[in-house]
Amino acid sequence: MSKLVIYENKDGGVSIISPAQGIDPKDAAAVLVPPKAAWKIVEPSDLPSSRVFRDAWTIDGVDVKKAKAIWLDKVRAVRDERLKELDVKWMRAMENGESKVANSIAAKKQILRDVTERKEIVKAKTLEDVENFWPEILER
Repeated sequence: MSKLVIYENKDGGVSIISPAQGIDPKDAAAVLVPPKAAWKIVEPSDLPSSRVFRDAWTIDGVDVKKAKAIWLDKVRAVRDERLKELDVKWMRAMENGESKVANSIAAKKQILRDVTERKEIVKAKTLEDVENFWPEILER
């Protein structure tokens, strides 16, 4: 595969141009990259291998702050499902007058609400740190 052109697009992300065989990437960039957009020519292997954080890509790699936001959205989706399940259990405990059970469930719900504020994700500095963050409470 030939070299690619990666450039910053106006929505804050990046776009990638794969010139047709025989087309110089500089010529493709001259025609296809919007005026004043930052761009560079890269090898395909220079791009991240995983598309999980595609919306966090920059022309220089991956924006870890954006990657955290993407990962936390995945965490929140799972967390929200667990919260819904616990809501039902909490309501049943309350209906049955089982206040100790209801209090225990409420404590679990609070742990779930706090999961996105854990120090492991707040202090994450690398993409690997972000990818390694998955709270045990979210596992089945």
